[in-house]
Amino acid sequence: MRTNNNGFTLAEVLITLGIIGIVAAMTLPALIAKHKKTVTATQLKKAYSTILQAFTMAQKDYGDVSQWDFKPQNPVDGDTTTLKYALNSFAKTYLIPYLSVVTDCEAGNNASRSCFYTWYTTDGTPINYIPRDNIYRFILNNTILISLTYDNSEGDYSAGSILITVDINGFQKPNTYSKDIFVMNIRNNKKYYFGMYGAGMTRDRLMNYQTWGCKNKSSASNGSIYCGALIQQDGWEIKDDYPWF
Repeated sequence: MRTNNNGFTLAEVLITLGIIGIVAAMTLPALIAKHKKTVTATQLKKAYSTILQAFTMAQKDYGDVSQWDFKPQNPVDGDTTTLKYALNSFAKTYLIPYLSVVTDCEAGNNASRSCFYTWYTTDGTPINYIPRDNIYRFILNNTILISLTYDNSEGDYSAGSILITVDINGFQKPNTYSKDIFVMNIRNNKKYYFGMYGAGMTRDRLMNYQTWGCKNKSSASNGSIYCGALIQQDGWEIKDDYPWF
């Protein structure tokens, strides 16, 4: 009396495992990249919300942002306030008291180096910032690093604008603009008091603008600084056409 053996042969098992391995090799990188993008967008939204909440609370104590004292250095008005004093004053008045800060490196040439490490531009060029008067850095308890600098894009510091650059996962890699480093700004003389840098522009401009557009792979630290605003405009998502350099 014979019984039928319906089990798989060794060859069939090996072929099946081979097929599974090939499919996994083809799909796993895409799944990993998608996960990284989701995590990045979520962390950026959290960082943005944290800073926005701090400024919202500061407005309850000090009034509307348009009334805040930015103390920008402006030779035209004869203002000789040092950048070091101005940044320290701004940060300690309007921001630090409303955040959970674990490391406050402050601003100045002799500031603590514990908030400084190598950053990279979108083309992989390393940027080794050092403490100076126009950089105020601190680290939050959720490891977000925040760097404040005055915007001198108009030739001096009269614009009343402070750039807020955040590394959403601190010392963890990749420490690269458009991947985990993004730029926000706060100003007291423009219609956008606080937001991602470039907020309010069209999606096409955020993506393709020659100097700061998200697709601008560059060795400059201001290259592709519209990426954060692009992610925000896309509903805090990183779309398929996002230049994941």
